[in-house]
Amino acid sequence: MEEFFKNIGVAGFWFFFIKGCLWLVLFALVYFGIIDKQKAKAFKSKITFWKRSNKKAKE
Repeated sequence: MEEFFKNIGVAGFWFFFIKGCLWLVLFALVYFGIIDKQKAKAFKSKITFWKRSNKKAKE
């Protein structure tokens, strides 16, 4: 585990830590009904930069 932290560095650690915390907050907001599931899906689709394509499966 220590080697992993050396490889990603301090900035990488904080990036993934904050990203993980934000996802947990989003899931909690959906769970408690503060925001609805459709808004969460719309948000997720907006921030997804890379999606797998199934071009090979279609051919």
